[in-house]
Amino acid sequence: MTDPVTTIESLVSLDYERPLTLASRQYLDAIREGRILGHRCPSCGRIFTPPKGYCPICTVQTGEADEIELSSTGTLIGFSILNPDSLHQGDDSVVRGTVQLDGSDVTLTGELTDVPPDDAHPGIRLRAVFADLSALEGALGEWGGAGISGWERSGEPDVPADEIARFDTGGAI
Repeated sequence: MTDPVTTIESLVSLDYERPLTLASRQYLDAIREGRILGHRCPSCGRIFTPPKGYCPICTVQTGEADEIELSSTGTLIGFSILNPDSLHQGDDSVVRGTVQLDGSDVTLTGELTDVPPDDAHPGIRLRAVFADLSALEGALGEWGGAGISGWERSGEPDVPADEIARFDTGGAI
């Protein structure tokens, strides 16, 4: 006699479709203009982008009165090098990093388009490379930052390591 079947392993995939909210439409309009919008929660003060129309921490509603424009430049504060394998397609290694936007504690992530793996280090000054949003498909679901296709060097001098250690990233989402 064989044991009864108690579990079955199977791979499950779910696709989500979300309608664009007023906040996400305003965000995408700003991205088309080369600007990054965020919302500051009126309760906890945290800034988040892209705006959702509510604070994901406090669940307090946010709107146009809470809208702020964030800088499209920042400093690389951390990075990973992804080598080609079964999950990361391509022939070359790529660098993905965390960028703290100037003048805020907001961080965004994405691929560093012109930083070779051997040259990646915290402190590199970067600017956002905005995606072509002629087709909205996937615009809010991209890895790292909606509507931002990557980050490139800004041409400014690197930030010294001792300054990066003092960056405050505790209040951003």
